[in-house]
Amino acid sequence: MDSSQTKRGAGLSGLGTAEVSLRGVVLSQGGFVAIVQGVDSKTYIVRTGDKLSDGAVRAITADSMVILQEVNDPLSLEKVHEVRKVLRHTEEGK
Repeated sequence: MDSSQTKRGAGLSGLGTAEVSLRGVVLSQGGFVAIVQGVDSKTYIVRTGDKLSDGAVRAITADSMVILQEVNDPLSLEKVHEVRKVLRHTEEGK
């Protein structure tokens, strides 16, 4: 195996922030749980604090999920960047 290839874990922890999209939010035991889909076409149940390959889920609201993404740019003063994934509503109900 080529040592220059980055080893990534399986499942959600192997996916980056840009590789997941928010598909739904469910209220469970007093808190929100997100349903996300990865570029691997699999669906994952995500809770606050869950890890991705380049960050962690900071918060989940009724219509969005906030991820603290690690910044790997040595020239950047910021070490983390907040990324908000918003739930897209469809027009089917109208």
